[in-house]
Amino acid sequence: MRLALALVVALGGCSTVWDPHAPSTVTAHEEGGAVTVKHGNRLHVPLTSEAGSGYEWRLVEPPVRIVVAEGPPDEEGLYFTPVRDGEEQLRLEYRPVTGDGPAQRTVSYDVTVPPERTLFGRLRAAFRWR
Repeated sequence: MRLALALVVALGGCSTVWDPHAPSTVTAHEEGGAVTVKHGNRLHVPLTSEAGSGYEWRLVEPPVRIVVAEGPPDEEGLYFTPVRDGEEQLRLEYRPVTGDGPAQRTVSYDVTVPPERTLFGRLRAAFRWR
């Protein structure tokens, strides 16, 4: 029994897939809705797109955000990182790349980032580091 446990622990340290320091990912529903993401985690918004369609996903609102995109959308969707506490509505539209014409699809998320309960979070709030 002890040998098996030691083997599992030893082999677990050799893994290149699992990263204990990687942020936890909260995945939102593809149809939109309410989602909560904590500081230190990231938000995954799955966005279905058709390659070569001439359309792309664009973040429409809000202009000032509590979560910031980690890069452009890819085949899995879009990832966001919380940067401050609060609530906001993210609205994304699947629009022509040229900017002409109406959105083919729209999705909205009511995002909540609760205040940090750590010492750093309380200090940041006290000094308004936002």
